[in-house]
Amino acid sequence: MKKQIKKMNRFARHIGKGLHIEFKETAAIPSLLKDREYKKAGEQVLDIARMVGLSVIWVIPGGAVITAMIVKFSHKSRPSAFRTEKIIEEETDISSR
Repeated sequence: MKKQIKKMNRFARHIGKGLHIEFKETAAIPSLLKDREYKKAGEQVLDIARMVGLSVIWVIPGGAVITAMIVKFSHKSRPSAFRTEKIIEEETDISSR
């Protein structure tokens, strides 16, 4: 039982850190637009859309299970703050080619 509680605490901290990162990035959108960094601002808007989409699915009955399956099997559906470094590096390598 203690092992499961530790695992849930780690998961909750990870989610909290990810949400904090997303909040900071979202708050920076106006300055990105002012500095004409449209690509970064566009990526953040897509992250917001991903969060909203997953939140809407989460709310419907049985949505927690569906959301967990989507996040587990579709790494592109995760906002950037919740992706692993390996996946982000692979995506940037593919897009830079």
